[in-house]
Amino acid sequence: MQNDALKLLVALSYSFFVAFSSLEYFYSLPLLVVLWLHKKECHKIIPKVLLLNFFILFLVLFVAFQNQTMAIELLIRTNMILLFTITLFFNSKGYDIIRGLDALKISPIFITVFYFTLTMIQFLRAEVLQMKTTLKARSFQAKTSLFTYQTFGNVFAMMLIKALKKSQELHCTMKSRGFNGKIPLLTSNTVSWEDILICGTVFFMIIVKVWMVV
Repeated sequence: MQNDALKLLVALSYSFFVAFSSLEYFYSLPLLVVLWLHKKECHKIIPKVLLLNFFILFLVLFVAFQNQTMAIELLIRTNMILLFTITLFFNSKGYDIIRGLDALKISPIFITVFYFTLTMIQFLRAEVLQMKTTLKARSFQAKTSLFTYQTFGNVFAMMLIKALKKSQELHCTMKSRGFNGKIPLLTSNTVSWEDILICGTVFFMIIVKVWMVV
């Protein structure tokens, strides 16, 4: 989907109805459409969902001791929401979510906090990957030894120092640019045929469900 605001609304609407209403067979229609549009990435999406299921199974097993039907329903609901959301935002870098929030007129303070949090996460992720590459180049192997503990301690200390330094640099940079608490973002209001198709299927799902309830 190209329209960031529509992407957020679609994800929230689908998740809300799947989570808080009785399950229906036509709830799978938007999911199948999204998977079809991202069929080339399915081999990368499925392993991510399976990995998350490792943590969900603990909750499902806990519920199964009280009600097995509810546990199965919980597993189906969570997987439908996860698969739909992960597929919809699979190629997302995170900043499209920020642009979508800005287009939906969310509080500038929330958007600013979200923006800088995402920036710091990406910075720390790049630093972690760089350190892993450095340790691998030096043939480092994690063992239960004092040297391993010292190495990990140094890595965590360096990450903390770099995070503090990066935050100070961001503070000075934004202050020198006259930052007034709101980040200007370039939002796109274009609507593609994929946007229309996904929104149409989710809207159809909602209409049918409301009609069944009424």
